Amino acid sequence: MFVDVSCKKCGSRKRLDLGAPAAGQAVEEHVRLVVDRLSHQPSFGCFGGHFELAPPLPRFWDVHWETLGEA
Repeated sequence: MFVDVSCKKCGSRKRLDLGAPAAGQAVEEHVRLVVDRLSHQPSFGCFGGHFELAPPLPRFWDVHWETLGEA
């Protein structure tokens, strides 16, 4: 599963791999677990090249959930 993420600071946008749901796991459950994991880990950098120690689900990211898909 992939989703587009953009940086609020530099405007860079990238398609990130969220991994695949486990066998028998619903897509919604997999996405919830990914969001939970992002919500509990600090971020140290942006794919645009600058670094920032930010709280969970970094303030400088915009996750474009409408782009969630297989490729």
